[in-house]
Amino acid sequence: MKRVTIKDIARQLGVNPSTVSRALNDNPDIGLALRTEIKQLADRLHYRPNQMAVHLRQRSSRLIGLITPEVTMFFYPSVIKGIQHVLHERGYNLMMLPSNESPEREIENIRICAENGVAGILLSVSRDSRVPDQFSLLSDMPAPVVQLDKTLAGLPFDAVLLEDFDSAYSAVSHLVKTGCRNIAGIFGNPAMSITQLRLKGYRKALFDHGLRCPTEFECFADDARQAEICARKLLSEPAPPDGVFAMTDEVLIGALPAIASLVGNIPGDCAVICISDGFLPYCLQPQVTFLLHDGFEVGKLAAEKLLGLIESGEYKAPGYSGEKLMLKARLVELATTRSLE
Repeated sequence: MKRVTIKDIARQLGVNPSTVSRALNDNPDIGLALRTEIKQLADRLHYRPNQMAVHLRQRSSRLIGLITPEVTMFFYPSVIKGIQHVLHERGYNLMMLPSNESPEREIENIRICAENGVAGILLSVSRDSRVPDQFSLLSDMPAPVVQLDKTLAGLPFDAVLLEDFDSAYSAVSHLVKTGCRNIAGIFGNPAMSITQLRLKGYRKALFDHGLRCPTEFECFADDARQAEICARKLLSEPAPPDGVFAMTDEVLIGALPAIASLVGNIPGDCAVICISDGFLPYCLQPQVTFLLHDGFEVGKLAAEKLLGLIESGEYKAPGYSGEKLMLKARLVELATTRSLE
């Protein structure tokens, strides 16, 4: 149904839109009888003010822009819940703008935020984002920016990050402690910083435990289907892995069915561990041991940080370069890893 506007009310009563606007705001320049008539018609037509326009006029937007690379069933729903939990309690609204992993769309979304006068931006970048392009736009914004999850290094903005290196290191170390000696890793797109950090954590854990790190045991997948192909390739090796580290839920959901179909026993023949938001591992069979990266907490902390910047104005100080908040992961042992020896 078409939204009723001030112009619609003015047209029905044969008055100027400015008269309607002043009447709805109880301007004494409009006579009481006409004010009453205008308000009664507005009620009958279920008129509601355009809050965005009101905020823009008052220079007090209560709108937050959230720019994400995508919205899938993995991780981001929990992040969004955490953000909305904070914004709702503080009287802010959320505008979601997925970029679909396109840097051009991401730039367009930043411009949309600017055009709509958002009070602040929460930003998780696409895999091919470029610092010069994004920074030139974001630096011109009269509003604070907080990065979360997938970030661009070198931007002078606050960020809420997961300890990707440490989480991968801990996951692989747990496989080693439970008896695995030939450990493979299935990772996301290699262009993403999150992938590189988790790859480095995987390699460092193997090195520190004196284990081989053959290149054929490192696979990269953009989606669940590619992760399945990776798992089948790894397990077809002459000396297949006895442990697999999956770097995300999306990798896991593709890899686990393939592993289960090709090995006799999980975790006896091949153990599996992943980094997860914590929902998917309980839904699979067998249930998967994971390092918990709490998306709800990421969203909550990022929103709290952004609102703090909006209210304090700290981000406007000359030379402000932002702060990085790092979140640790927690090991949750389920059925796909062996008991500690």
